[in-house]
Amino acid sequence: MKKTLSLSLSLMIFIITVLSSIAVFGDDIPPDDVKIQLGSTDTYYSYNSASKTLTISGTGATPNLKRDSNSHPWNSWDSLIEHVVVEEGVTAVGDYFFYNMPASDFSFPSTLVQLGKESMSGVNSLKSIVLPEGLEEIGESAFYYSVMLESINIPSTVKSIGKSAFENCYALNSLTFDDMYMNVAIGNRAFFSCRNLMNVTLPKRAAMSSNNSYAFGFYYSKKAYFVYDDFMLNVYRDSPGYEYAANSIVNTDNYSIINEFVIREGQSVERTFYSDYYEDEMIFIFTPSVSDNYKFFSSSDIKTVDVDCSFNGTTYDDNSPDDLNFTVSAYLEKGKTYYFTVKCVSEISAGDFTVSLINTHNYQTVVIPPTLTDDGYTTYTCTNCNDSFNTDYIKRLGVKVTGRVVLMEEPDGSYPHNYPVENAVISIDNENIILTESDGSFELYILPDAEYLTVSTQFGIDRVFDFVCDNNMEMSLGDISFFNFDYVKDNYINAKDFAFIRKLYGEYSKDNALIFAQLDYNKDGKIDDADYVLAQSFLTYGKITESIYY
Repeated sequence: MKKTLSLSLSLMIFIITVLSSIAVFGDDIPPDDVKIQLGSTDTYYSYNSASKTLTISGTGATPNLKRDSNSHPWNSWDSLIEHVVVEEGVTAVGDYFFYNMPASDFSFPSTLVQLGKESMSGVNSLKSIVLPEGLEEIGESAFYYSVMLESINIPSTVKSIGKSAFENCYALNSLTFDDMYMNVAIGNRAFFSCRNLMNVTLPKRAAMSSNNSYAFGFYYSKKAYFVYDDFMLNVYRDSPGYEYAANSIVNTDNYSIINEFVIREGQSVERTFYSDYYEDEMIFIFTPSVSDNYKFFSSSDIKTVDVDCSFNGTTYDDNSPDDLNFTVSAYLEKGKTYYFTVKCVSEISAGDFTVSLINTHNYQTVVIPPTLTDDGYTTYTCTNCNDSFNTDYIKRLGVKVTGRVVLMEEPDGSYPHNYPVENAVISIDNENIILTESDGSFELYILPDAEYLTVSTQFGIDRVFDFVCDNNMEMSLGDISFFNFDYVKDNYINAKDFAFIRKLYGEYSKDNALIFAQLDYNKDGKIDDADYVLAQSFLTYGKITESIYY
């Protein structure tokens, strides 16, 4: 009996607990996919229970929240969230916005430029994340205590990594930078106490305090700062990173000098040979995206003529036009990695210089002359890589003439029904050129020495326009109102013309469609009472005179 009572009480407690949690969640969880505004910003949040996804949408920056999770809109039900999607249009994630969020999957948009203070702090289920190209600022303590984060790549657009941004990310074992020449300021303790981050290569222009910044390799124990025994910081000799290593890490077993540099097509890299190690080699690594001729050269105001340069162990002649720099050229194959070794062999040549690598295209030209309808231009095509572009445009020879012919329905020249005249003949200097389309429109190209343009039909009176074009070689006539009702050709619109329509009742063939389609007002392939009634509803009665034809 006691056992049964105990089980019953346990079951009741369990049911009450579940129902209580459902009640709490049920009161707060928004209906699926309903957007709720975040403060007074133009950003919103919504939740989908099926996919367990929290979506942040809208434009601009989200609001800053408080470090207290209770202030977050989703606090009471955030344990249900597994995925977070920040949509395109959102430019900044505010302070503490995802603080202590239990989700394990985050997606950021290309529009994001800023992660605010502690915006991802304490996100303890996150193992990896992709930071978008275009991100500029990783705020103070942005990923502080995100203890499961294993790897991070810093996009080339990032300008600053704030104080303690990745502090105490214990699982972090891989840190990479998209561009080894990016300008990025790294704050104090940015990667402090990352006990698994044992090898870091710093961009040449990465800036940080050289004293007491504890940005990399350090941990705190027994009221003192120490460098992890196995930590290695790879730095360029002529860089702020070297100053940091030499002044903060001190122990040369924990940092090394980089002598290899990845260089891209069209990129220029600033380098320095120091007099105390001028004989050291610098290796520039390049993998071409196309097979082509390339030029590798230096620029400097000092005498660097005593520099040896080789590609993959083969020394090339210096073709520099002056005695201050070096220039070597070679044909390089797509996808193959090349190593350019530069060595200063004279102490007097030490100093600052810039190394650049460019594609030296071999272009062939094809001249496309202008025609009546199309502009002329010159096409340049590289025989090495098929790169092609057009330039040296020459205006077309013809004037573009456009317009639309519509029935004139009132003596004042108006056309309230906008009824198109199909198959009207457009002539230039008495030479028939083109017929109007079903909507009455036409487009043609003619030489600029034409004198006049004429619109005519089987049943209408010609309209004549002097030929005048603008500076763009265009003549736009717009809507042309046109009398097309004098079917018996007596210069009157009267019952005879309507009788003419009645006599033509019936289907017409394609052979005579050019004429009879002008009487088929409803475009059903035959002339009948429907066309007669429609014609009577708007055709103007009276004598056709010059006074009303304009």
